[in-house]
Amino acid sequence: MEHDTRLRKIKIVATCEIFMALGIISFWVSFFSTDMVNIADKQLKEIYLAFEHAFPIPDLWLSISLITGGIGLLRVKAFGLLFSLLGGASLIFLGLVDISFNVQQKIYQIGLSEAIMNGFINLLCLGFGIFLIIFVWKSKDILNHH
Repeated sequence: MEHDTRLRKIKIVATCEIFMALGIISFWVSFFSTDMVNIADKQLKEIYLAFEHAFPIPDLWLSISLITGGIGLLRVKAFGLLFSLLGGASLIFLGLVDISFNVQQKIYQIGLSEAIMNGFINLLCLGFGIFLIIFVWKSKDILNHH
């Protein structure tokens, strides 16, 4: 019975991984199709856009890792463990780079909506990345035996 419960939890986490990747992809579709950057200061907006334009390729890697990890977990395969760990680590890195930039450029101080949106995204990356690493590592016994 416990084994079935653990498998069900693994599949829920796998689904969350895939949705996280789809969210990242959706962000980039929105970013390139709309003017979603709400920064009045022209110089800061240029800096912010230059920073963001450095991320499509790394975020593609992150999305591929999360989708591959999610598929692997859904199939209860060892490669799900590997790619989920890679995806979790990439999420932590992304969150930390974003926080560092946002603090240095005072993005959190632009306004309440920007602070909430950026803070939420940063905490989601850090929180889910840490959770994912811990969860899949604790599940490695199941994933390595399939």
